[in-house]
Amino acid sequence: MAIDSGGAYSIRGFNYQKAVIAQIAINNFNVDNFYIIVENQEDIVVFFSEKNFHLQVKGQKLSIKSLIKVPKNKQSILYKLLNKEEKVDYYKVVTLDTFNKKDKDDLDKSSCNIFNNCVYDYSEKQKEEFLKCLQQENLFSGDEEKIQNELKKTKIVFSNFKNDLSEAELILLGNMANKGICVDNYAGINALNELFKQIDLKSEQKASNHNKNMIESKKITQTELKNIFRLCSVISQIPKLRIEILESLVEDELLSKKERNDINMKFYMLNSNLRSLREDILARIASSNFYIQELESNGFSYIHSIYQKLTDDFQADIYAVLIDIVSEKFLERNK
Repeated sequence: MAIDSGGAYSIRGFNYQKAVIAQIAINNFNVDNFYIIVENQEDIVVFFSEKNFHLQVKGQKLSIKSLIKVPKNKQSILYKLLNKEEKVDYYKVVTLDTFNKKDKDDLDKSSCNIFNNCVYDYSEKQKEEFLKCLQQENLFSGDEEKIQNELKKTKIVFSNFKNDLSEAELILLGNMANKGICVDNYAGINALNELFKQIDLKSEQKASNHNKNMIESKKITQTELKNIFRLCSVISQIPKLRIEILESLVEDELLSKKERNDINMKFYMLNSNLRSLREDILARIASSNFYIQELESNGFSYIHSIYQKLTDDFQADIYAVLIDIVSEKFLERNK
């Protein structure tokens, strides 16, 4: 997975739904066999400890009535949540902590593996109201017993952030730090941007429950999440290592101070003008792992030997790209 930091110092493409999915991913990525299926940005399936959780994520103020309100030519929120062909272990509505106060007072405090807190069961009275309305919508052909069984698995979760970028960003970065994920030097911001990008990509994929390959294309897996968090940590350390390498080459008199300055200026073009050059150099040093082993044995001066295999005369752009590639590979290998 190639991650482009692109000089990102803020979260791009924020919305409440993606923030909720990101929080679930951050809290649970170390759990064995954990993964998320992004059906769309409001409907997701979470697999956790061999249980599946179907979630609807709503970024607006809700109430008991709004959960069962039937818009013209559509179904209610609760109908869409429960109307599944496959066996479901738990259903959740995840929303802002702006639920109707009277309705919230009637809820019963509960718990759930994939959320840390703010999880509630509906009261028996609320479930009775749900049953009546869902029968009118003809869910499961109005089968009372089946509807009641599914309602027993249904909870509501209130997020600990509002539909607000600055608040969500602080909480998500705090969660990442608590889970041991690097957030320094914009590593956390880059990881969230990459995670949001993956959520967008997965939600855009069209899939059918009966097409296994298409379902796979909508998954965000534990391996993908670990790669995002690891690579963003590596990326955050690259600028510092590039400068260390440059200074080392000047000290060893393999570069002049002017050449060092020229190369340093080229670092600012790595994410724009020098992209195609990077691909070319990567192809030409396909055995880069061998070079990294040599670097570990002989120090950063060995970069000059690699450079001499690429060109005979001094070219700052080639040198800058080479140092960037070596920095990334070196950090990945030693992470």
